[in-house]
Amino acid sequence: MPALHRALLATLLVGNTLVFAGVDPWTRLATAVIVVVLVVDLRRLPKLPATALWAASGLVALVVVQLLPLPKIIRGLVEPGYAELMKSGWAPLSLAPWSTVMTASSLFVAFAIALVATRMAGTRSGLPALLAMLAVICGLIGVLGLGSESGAPEKVLLLRANTGGGGTYGPFVNSNHYATAVELTVPAALVLFMVGVRNLARSGAARQRAAVVTLASAVAVVVAVGAMMRCGSRGGVLFLAIGVVVTLPFWMRPWRARRWPWIVALAGLLAVAVALAWTRVPELRDDFAQLLVVEGVEGNSRWDLWAGTVRSFARSPIVGSGLGSYRYVIGLDKPATGIAVLEQAHNDWLEWLSTAGVAGAAVMVLLLFSLAARLRPRRVRHLRFELRYPLAGAAAALVATSLHEIVGFGVQTPLNRYLVAVWVGLVWGVWNRVEEGRARSSLIAEGESRDRGSSPIGVVDAGGDVMVDAYDE
Repeated sequence: MPALHRALLATLLVGNTLVFAGVDPWTRLATAVIVVVLVVDLRRLPKLPATALWAASGLVALVVVQLLPLPKIIRGLVEPGYAELMKSGWAPLSLAPWSTVMTASSLFVAFAIALVATRMAGTRSGLPALLAMLAVICGLIGVLGLGSESGAPEKVLLLRANTGGGGTYGPFVNSNHYATAVELTVPAALVLFMVGVRNLARSGAARQRAAVVTLASAVAVVVAVGAMMRCGSRGGVLFLAIGVVVTLPFWMRPWRARRWPWIVALAGLLAVAVALAWTRVPELRDDFAQLLVVEGVEGNSRWDLWAGTVRSFARSPIVGSGLGSYRYVIGLDKPATGIAVLEQAHNDWLEWLSTAGVAGAAVMVLLLFSLAARLRPRRVRHLRFELRYPLAGAAAALVATSLHEIVGFGVQTPLNRYLVAVWVGLVWGVWNRVEEGRARSSLIAEGESRDRGSSPIGVVDAGGDVMVDAYDE
């Protein structure tokens, strides 16, 4: 029987994939209930980087400050740009307190998912299970997207009437949000594909399992990439390609002749995906010229939105206008034209800066540093492939999504936010495994753990899973 936290996390991720990407209130409520159970099941927090703990503490402090009632004179000093709009008496700094509460709750859910992923990724059996969940979602969104395009174009993912104004490729507002989900799951399928190929050299049942994993993950990659190309998201194609190329030092070590088979295999997967989307390739090519145009918002461009967002930040540069308040305040600095309704900045980095201020930017920098310090190529490339490939996948997914968020807001879709949290937790968990294995190896080398064996391979974590030696010989 699978551990409770693994079964619940799989239910949360796959369930939100199938049920409209978690955008409905009742699915968010169900997700919150599952997360509470997951947090209780953790019993104790897994080890986290100090910078991540500082970031979490800073975020809590920021939310408290934004929701704390203050007199008008203090609010006027902190938010000089909104002085004319402020109510008299005591009121929170956030201009949309309830939205701030809801946004803070969604961030708590994401943090809890990251904790569970950290726990799983720190064990030998949990890491492949985590990657398998992501790969299953990769295949699901690819199949459902392609199926709905031809079989039920009036429905989203074959399940629900398209009332959100998006395309047939999901409850993601537009195809770019669907592409973000692909960016966050294809790297996991790539990881399983490459690990499976490496394990084909084994014999017996291990080789048979490797063959099944290789075939299944290859199908997931081809279907999902093909679906992303057919959905017309030029940003998704561009940024996923950049993410993979930028992280090549993680996937492959210094050039050798034996790397040609890898290149041929990956090129073959890409060729099949392009063939699957061939009829839509000309349309996708033409759309690249409109990368900075906001579809459906006549008279506005991303440049206009970004300029207005910068002006909004200048109104309250220290703590921002309040998490989740962007749609309520952007009209002051970027009035909508025509019948447009402006609710997002189409740049999540700028939107975060506008609603969280310099304090929120500092929190984000700490979080990014906790990841970047563990994804340096010189550190990752010395690890065994069972650990190096998952970190390569995490780097590719996070780089692609981070770049895509410069021109979009795909992470505001609940499912995509949960997927980001899984990758963040995977990075923390894998490095917990590396550091604990290294510490145990040192103890054995010093003769302090003779009763525990003489090999550094037999490292056991608190959950009872055996952890392999982290470094190649």
